[in-house]
Amino acid sequence: MGNKPNRLGESLINEFCTYLTVGTKMSYDEKTVKQYKDDIWDYWEKTGFENLKEFNADKAKLYRRSIQGSMQTKHQKMNRVAEFFRWIFGKKVTKPDISEALKVLQLTNAEKGLLSKHKIREYPTLEEFNEIIDFPVNNDVDRRDKALLCFLLLSAGRVDAVRTLSLSALNPKTLDLVQDPTEGVHTKRNKYIIGTLFRFDEVYTDIIRDWLQFLTEIKHFKTTDPLFPKLVPSEENSALYVLSNEFYSSQSKINEIVASRCIDKDIPAYSAHEFRHLAVDTAFRLARNGREIKAISQNVGHAYLSTTLKQYANMQPQEYIQIIKGLTFKVDEQARVCDLTTEELIEIIHLRTQRLGRNGF
Repeated sequence: MGNKPNRLGESLINEFCTYLTVGTKMSYDEKTVKQYKDDIWDYWEKTGFENLKEFNADKAKLYRRSIQGSMQTKHQKMNRVAEFFRWIFGKKVTKPDISEALKVLQLTNAEKGLLSKHKIREYPTLEEFNEIIDFPVNNDVDRRDKALLCFLLLSAGRVDAVRTLSLSALNPKTLDLVQDPTEGVHTKRNKYIIGTLFRFDEVYTDIIRDWLQFLTEIKHFKTTDPLFPKLVPSEENSALYVLSNEFYSSQSKINEIVASRCIDKDIPAYSAHEFRHLAVDTAFRLARNGREIKAISQNVGHAYLSTTLKQYANMQPQEYIQIIKGLTFKVDEQARVCDLTTEELIEIIHLRTQRLGRNGF
């Protein structure tokens, strides 16, 4: 396998990445497209840079054996490579040789069982969040970081969207938020999202309102300037950093800010996206009925409630076991759920969540 990359293969990969960006209903973001590209190049390298259109079961097996990491990693990498070949072959994927090769890139039943054992995503508690934002505001950077942390929680925003928001996106009076891709906001799949900030605590909303007032009245920012601006070296002292009118060019810096503030409090270095999980978890605990749960789902940009429930509502085993143990199944002690009125059912759920809820809810 002494082959080298060739222009035909590179062209196919680049064309597929373009397709992911603009040719599908999904409109994948830059980070996701890079993951696809890296995995496809990895497949190509592991199979000796041979003609990509000569995909077969033997090559699929060779690549499968080369994948290192967790079962989740294996699953994701094989899925991306399989999607690439489904794109190449189109309707020909039903041909026996192509179909057999694609099956190699699927998890076996045993592997699916192992995948289901993956650790449920960890994210901060509200107690940890309150500790993270409990630092003095000694300068503009402190002021920005505190507002950013509160905004990540109350908006449940994705990092790439948050870094590209301008001041015009957030109404300072109503705290309604418009994430508009035509205004440069990097939403997932270029989705247009209208929502509002969650009202978990007035302390959090006051911090954000103070930040908006600071930017407009003290710093004289325009509505087109970034909501959370990039730091640049001061003209007077290059060792000091000050706020600029520039947007951060990538998500990494936002994650660094969050991780640094966590570490300062001896709290695990959570990523900014974990605050989105905390927001959904907190909002669900406060919801009183199905309509409010649906509103929460749409407020975080999901068209379907199933997406929110699947990706953000998973409980740790000790939590759902505690809830199940608190349920009463004896008919003589409690009416059957099907016999209850909607109002009675809502009241029971509310009392249960008050008794068993985490984070004080």
